[in-house]
Amino acid sequence: GRAYSTLVHTLPSARGNGEPLTGRFSPAAGTSFVTLASAEPSGRFVLASTHGYGFVTRFENLIGRNKAGKAMLNLSAGSSVLQPAVVANLDTDRIVAVTSSGNLLAIAASDLPELDKGNKIIEIPKAKLSTERVVAVAAVGPGQTLQVRSGQRTMGLKFNELDSYLGARATRGHLLPRGWQKVEGLSVE
Repeated sequence: GRAYSTLVHTLPSARGNGEPLTGRFSPAAGTSFVTLASAEPSGRFVLASTHGYGFVTRFENLIGRNKAGKAMLNLSAGSSVLQPAVVANLDTDRIVAVTSSGNLLAIAASDLPELDKGNKIIEIPKAKLSTERVVAVAAVGPGQTLQVRSGQRTMGLKFNELDSYLGARATRGHLLPRGWQKVEGLSVE
C-alpha cells in the first residue's frame, strides 16, 4: 500500500535493459511493485484493495520524496492492492467494482470520498473474505463502455446499462448473468 515516485525523465532510455527499481527505492522485504502510473498532478485515481476498501485521490498525493515510499492504502491481512483506475470526472463518472463471485456494483464517483483512507467500496461478508475478493475496479464515464473479461469472452456494458447495477457505496452489488460470474478483469473503452 505504499507509493514510490521518481521523475520520468531520469529513467533510462529505451535502449538497454533498464535498471532495477530497488536502485531508486527501498521497499520493505518481501514486497513487490504492482503497477505504475503517470498523470498530471490534478489527475484522479481510485486506489482499492481486494477486500473492497478504497478511495479517490489526486496524483499529486502519490508523489513523495522518500526512498521508502509514502503510505497510501492500509491493507488488512490477506488483501492486496488492485490496479488503480483513472477518474476523469468526479461529477459524471461511475466507479465499478466486481468480486470473484460475480457481484458487480456501480456507484457515483462522487459517493467515494476523496483521500479518505479505507472507505468501503463494495461489501464482502467477513465469512467469505478467505475465498472471495475484489478482482478489479474501473471508472466509467458517459459515452464509455465497461468491458467485463471472463475467460476468452468479453461483455460490453454501456454507461446507461450500468443503471441495473447501481447501488449505495458499501453494499453487495448485483450478480452478473450466468456464465459471466468468473470475472478476470475490467477495462474501459
